[in-house]
Amino acid sequence: MFGAMLVAVASSALASSALASSALASSALAYSGAVKGACRADYKRFCAAHAVDDPGLRRCMDKAGHSLSRTCVAVLINSGEVSKSRAAQRWGHEF
Repeated sequence: MFGAMLVAVASSALASSALASSALASSALAYSGAVKGACRADYKRFCAAHAVDDPGLRRCMDKAGHSLSRTCVAVLINSGEVSKSRAAQRWGHEF
């Protein structure tokens, strides 16, 4: 009896942990409304093959960084998605 209860508690804890991890991963992938608005045209031009919640979207936008609009890059910097130094060193955008 005790063993079955222990297994049930452990299974419940594991399921809760997996659900929490999934929620954190989803929120970590989410872009702010400001980023979505400022980068919409850049997304459509360079990375439309990726869904907005696809981790590959960040890689795609990073690869397209040198071609991203100044407005998009400024909002990415202001929202903490990318640092000024990364925008300058990797993408060639000076602010």
